[in-house]
Amino acid sequence: MANIHDCLDRAVEDGELDKTRADEAAREYDQLLARYESVMPGPAAEAAALADLKEATRRQARSRRHTVLNQLQAMRRLTTLIGDAPDPALAIRDLIEHSETSGFAGESIRSLSDAYIQSVNFGIQDALTATGRDVWGRSRDKALLQDVLRELHLEDTGSAKAKELANAVRRQQERLRQAFNDHGGDIGKLDDYGVTHTHDHHVIQQVGFDTWSTFIRDKLDWSRIEDRATGKPFVAEKGELPDAETATVFLREIYNGIVTQGWNKREPSMAVGGKALYNTRADARVLHFRDGSNWLDYNARFGSGDPFSSLIGGLHGIARDIAQMRVLGPNPKLGLEYAVQVAQKRVAGKSQAEIAVGKKAALARTMLSHFDGSVNNTENEALARFFSNTRSAITSAKLGAAILSAPTDLVTVSKAAQIVGMKPQNVLGRAVQLAASAGDRKMARRAGYVAETLADTGAAGNRYLAQQMTSETIDRLTSFTIRASGLSYWTDMLKTAFRLEFAGYLAQNADRALDEVDAPLAKILQDRGITPADWDLLRAPEGRFVEQGGGDFLSPVYWLEHQSSLPRTEAEGLALRVQMMIEEQLEYAVPTMRLEGRARTVGDTRPGTFAGELLRSSTMFKGFALSLTIGQYRRFVALPTGTDRAIYAAQMVVGLTLLGALSVQLKELSKARDPRPMDSGAFWAAAVAQGGGLGIFGDFFAAETNRFGGGLGETIAGPMIGLGGDVINLGASNAARAFAREDTFLGRDVANFARYNTPVGSSLWYSRAAFDRIVADQLQAFLDPEAEAVWDRQEANRERSYGTRTWWERGKLAPERWPDPRNVIGGAR
Repeated sequence: MANIHDCLDRAVEDGELDKTRADEAAREYDQLLARYESVMPGPAAEAAALADLKEATRRQARSRRHTVLNQLQAMRRLTTLIGDAPDPALAIRDLIEHSETSGFAGESIRSLSDAYIQSVNFGIQDALTATGRDVWGRSRDKALLQDVLRELHLEDTGSAKAKELANAVRRQQERLRQAFNDHGGDIGKLDDYGVTHTHDHHVIQQVGFDTWSTFIRDKLDWSRIEDRATGKPFVAEKGELPDAETATVFLREIYNGIVTQGWNKREPSMAVGGKALYNTRADARVLHFRDGSNWLDYNARFGSGDPFSSLIGGLHGIARDIAQMRVLGPNPKLGLEYAVQVAQKRVAGKSQAEIAVGKKAALARTMLSHFDGSVNNTENEALARFFSNTRSAITSAKLGAAILSAPTDLVTVSKAAQIVGMKPQNVLGRAVQLAASAGDRKMARRAGYVAETLADTGAAGNRYLAQQMTSETIDRLTSFTIRASGLSYWTDMLKTAFRLEFAGYLAQNADRALDEVDAPLAKILQDRGITPADWDLLRAPEGRFVEQGGGDFLSPVYWLEHQSSLPRTEAEGLALRVQMMIEEQLEYAVPTMRLEGRARTVGDTRPGTFAGELLRSSTMFKGFALSLTIGQYRRFVALPTGTDRAIYAAQMVVGLTLLGALSVQLKELSKARDPRPMDSGAFWAAAVAQGGGLGIFGDFFAAETNRFGGGLGETIAGPMIGLGGDVINLGASNAARAFAREDTFLGRDVANFARYNTPVGSSLWYSRAAFDRIVADQLQAFLDPEAEAVWDRQEANRERSYGTRTWWERGKLAPERWPDPRNVIGGAR
């Protein structure tokens, strides 16, 4: 086959094609070739790339060229990937989220998105370090953050630091804009883009048009806003204002668009999900602010996100969009349907396989809707906000001691490291170093791995919870609880340690050819489509990070910014595939909420509906346990022999049970109780449940109430039901007793409501015993004349059920003794 670059050069020399168009065609061909070579042999990839380039050229008059081209390449790749997959049904699911059991060789949206976000965070690490949130949810340097926002809007602040940070952000914005366009999108370049503009349509609707328009009119740069009647700017010079009538007509149209969320210009249609993804960011910006200061003023009054969230959320949002387009094409929902049809054609006539494809297709659609957020389109927004805010407040009241369940992470991290060929002790040792040394954390950032909490926009509890539509205040309350408990820091250190040690493990093997590297690593690399040629490019010394102490790391995120062997587009594809591989292994090490876990617990129900709110409320804190189970089961099944599976299962069960036992005892101590005796079956049953992420159910092996005071029915139904029961006890139950002229328990119920449902106070592991004794007990003693008798009965029941006593006596303002460690063997009974 003739070399296409030579053909294009001759066409330019002969005057048949201009140089610009030839260079564009060559670039498009190289991009297609790079994508196809990851799923098919070289000659086939060359032929496919050339055929699709010709087809796009033929169809150019009817559609935007690069969108057509990207849709064609997505269809061809999906045809090859689904056609060659060992199980087409599992391959459909794995397009959204990776699993080891499917044998699927293609990219997955979830892990690709995680890789993109890691890369973006590396590019803006200095901005994150300087302006990210502290434990209270505030920017570490609010003034600097605001100056960065001003610089992004081309307002000169005079701050060299703000200008430097803004330039770093701008480079990532431009990089993502180009990547979005390369995958079929169309975002125009805007020098003063700043950050994503968001409008709180509730607030705008409440204040009305007159107040909103008066506030915003003088803050806009009317010289950059197009008058659609003339096609020209409203005014000639910056600072000028159009006449009042003209401005009012224009702003009324904008106002109607905001408060109706675009329905003032949209008619119902048969299109699924509105615009295709490649078109969602194509519209030119309508409103231009005079400068960053005016944008900040507007955002503080009418924006739906704080400046940091707007900055980081905008970057991460487009990264997620690019991941979808790269895997499924410019219109991901239609790309997924195409993949389903390829699978259906492949299994046609095989009834069981047809059923499997249908089930996995439905699951994949739901998983994609959870990833892109479309499942969160509300039916009744007021109802959805009420339940979401309530769940978030419950999280703050219940998860402040979740860190005490985290020791089981040591087991999953160790086994994940061992599976890929790393030494578990190295990963755990690295985590300790990172936790203890700011210098080590800075080194990790330079190597490419920025702690995720630095880029947290308020949802620090997402390891245990799905994203929710909450108010900023409640969101920060939850984030504070998770951060203050130490859970965010613990998770960050383990994740960063695993990523960094994996990069070090890659570097340890860099002096060998791909067929000579450690067998577990070679398998993972090959499964992810890394060829010997790719490996040779990756292991070149120029792209490796070497710390001052001599540590050598092959971090794909760092390699991307320092290699010089490949064009940027090709290098980015290779770096992302390797980082995607690391993210996939990390999920087994430090489990989070899987898309599949969310899809299986919540389904495609929507917020603001009865079914949607019931499922979201009843599955609180359970999705994480399901995600943990899914991941570990998949890893177990993927092991090659029965002996390997038996050893893995035994080590996991023993390890999780022992550390689950530790978690049980730590939680007892945090509740002002002596350790539980460890010589009973009930204790070890609770340890097993705790080690599996279902610690709340472990309480029922020894008693009829859970650790939050609710019964088994409430635990199964979820903490929202428990909260509802507490509210009913406060009101209706006591009113009914009073009406029947019976004794009420209002004082007791008020005290217990505060005891179990106060955000932060009744939750944080190191302060909840003090809150319980100094606040809740004193409140009960004041309001409930039978308080001491109730406490005596509760303590007797606890000793009978658990074999443990309190080391901080009920109702006392201070403890009179230390916990008794002898109780672990029943010594205190």
